[in-house]
Amino acid sequence: MKVHFMGIGGSGVSGLATAAKSLGYTVSGCDLKESSFLKMVREQGIGCMKGHDASHLDGVDVLVRSSAVPTDNPEVAAALKKGIKVVTRGEFLAILLENKHKIGVGGSHGKTSTTWMIYTILSAAGINPSIYAGGKSAGLTSISAGEPYIVELDESDGSIFKMKPDSLVITNLEFEHADFYKTPDEMLKSFERYLLSDRPENLIIGRGYDLGERLYEIFSPLSFPTRSEIRNGTGFENNDCRNFYIKNGELLFLSGDTEIYVGRTTEPAHILQNRSAALLASSEYLSKAGRAMPEIDSRFWESVPKVDRRFQVVGTWHGMTLVDDYAHHPSEVNALIEQAELEFKNFCLVFQPHRISRFTAFYDKFVEVLKNVGILIVLPVYSAGEKCDGRASKELYENLKNGDNFVFYAENIDKAVEIIKENEKKFYASAIVSAGAGDVNTIFAKLLSGDGAK
Repeated sequence: MKVHFMGIGGSGVSGLATAAKSLGYTVSGCDLKESSFLKMVREQGIGCMKGHDASHLDGVDVLVRSSAVPTDNPEVAAALKKGIKVVTRGEFLAILLENKHKIGVGGSHGKTSTTWMIYTILSAAGINPSIYAGGKSAGLTSISAGEPYIVELDESDGSIFKMKPDSLVITNLEFEHADFYKTPDEMLKSFERYLLSDRPENLIIGRGYDLGERLYEIFSPLSFPTRSEIRNGTGFENNDCRNFYIKNGELLFLSGDTEIYVGRTTEPAHILQNRSAALLASSEYLSKAGRAMPEIDSRFWESVPKVDRRFQVVGTWHGMTLVDDYAHHPSEVNALIEQAELEFKNFCLVFQPHRISRFTAFYDKFVEVLKNVGILIVLPVYSAGEKCDGRASKELYENLKNGDNFVFYAENIDKAVEIIKENEKKFYASAIVSAGAGDVNTIFAKLLSGDGAK
């Protein structure tokens, strides 16, 4: 069977395409522009074409479209006219993994990192799992081996609701994707219906965010410490005695009689929460498989492969560390700022809002999160193909600029580079940190290609 992927250069679709090829499908794809994901797919022997065109459909049995590809796209319309089955990414993922044992990872934040952590823990325990993630680690977004399949699930377009995993981790949940869910209540109701219709055998829900708290109250699943519980040193106890507690400044997980190191409480809380979710999911699977948890200490966590664009150090420029991060929701940007402050104290944040609908819906929260950043460069909103009216990032700049902070507005990436070069000696910054899910990280290549790269 030949499957053609539209939007194959995206993070989610690229991994799905490589997973399909590994499972024996004939695969092709197309995208409007080049990307690192498109390069990864080509390197795995998948033919990829530039642009969208009906000529791509020769011999195709199923067309999988990214949520960024509208249903009125001419290539999609041509496929329907030819009688080719057209499905979304989430629908095809469910078809691909039907009858496979699946550990699903969903939620508003931390999905990709948690997915790779579970994969690493199970691998260290002697399991030979498969993974499908929405972000690259060691140059890959998917690895096909044995079961279980550890699968990152996407709630942004409702794809998560197509999958029926055996175990499900919802890392956290708060209102997001205002282009798909019109209100927080609509988002909550969607998750309620999903979990009520076919509750997974093992369910883990992170608390600490409003919608996650309400889901936890309804379903009483397993959970792990919130940010405030970690900071207050209280830990968290589950009904099945798999507990988290704090001793001598360390967060520890008790699984049976085994005490497992999660991390120092001085580490960023979101990292400790991702590890905690991964440990719960892994211990569930290994217990039923009759396997012991692997030995886990600080060196183990350091060995977990880093995920691209998650506080990723990409180089140095004039003595400043360059850090690329995918943060694009106010809570993610807030967590990024916390981590950067711990690591560098003084840093320059280059912020590119992602999607007009998101920036407009959470405008006031972005103002609150960014108001105390000492050095801030604001870029225009990266539309990601959206065509709608909304707030402009220049408004954010106008709201945030004051006499105490360095706050700048850059009309484009090149202008942001100019601002950094003109002010680097005034900044006294230890790092330049990018925040956004668009092309904000191209700023680093432009800096490093200059005559002062070090």
